[in-house]
Amino acid sequence: MVAGEWAGLSEKARLGNFIGDAVKGRSVEDHWERDVALGIRFHRAIDDTSDRHPASKEARALIRPWCGKWSGVVWDVLTDHVLARQFPKLASDCGPLESFVQGQESALGLRVEAMPVRSQHFFEAMVHHGWLVGYRDPVVVADVLQAMSQRRETAGPVARGLEAFQAHEGQLTSLGEALLHDMELWGKAMNLVSLVPQPGG
Repeated sequence: MVAGEWAGLSEKARLGNFIGDAVKGRSVEDHWERDVALGIRFHRAIDDTSDRHPASKEARALIRPWCGKWSGVVWDVLTDHVLARQFPKLASDCGPLESFVQGQESALGLRVEAMPVRSQHFFEAMVHHGWLVGYRDPVVVADVLQAMSQRRETAGPVARGLEAFQAHEGQLTSLGEALLHDMELWGKAMNLVSLVPQPGG
């Protein structure tokens, strides 16, 4: 969500960014209006760029002894933990975490009916449990990882993610800070038009 703020996404594009994980297939423009499709493509660009970042590769290697093939999934959650704990430092343009989250949740709440069912359920749980602010708390992070470890698509040693973080807290915090700093620069420099497929491309 923060990357969307940096990139200047419209409200509809932010919806697309939020639902990106629930939307499959390449031809998103065939099923979603232009700005929503742009947000979906932006979400995919975030995932691709952050996954290839050297800090993420190093972090996944540190986490892998605990979480195996799920180290990338766990790293996504741990990066949110680093961001939430140091939000004033890492997202200084976005104001206090609580007010930023409230604004994002309010805007998305107006568009719940436009979300895929999977995204609706996630949004409702996110708001109900206060995850975005709660990610500051290691207990909340542990609960989220435990819940993820019980889902079919992420069944596995995901629940050990906080254990991995605590074993390498200083190093993983530094890697998270480096990743988020570079993603801020990437988001601010992003040419959103470049994400739109060109005719015949």
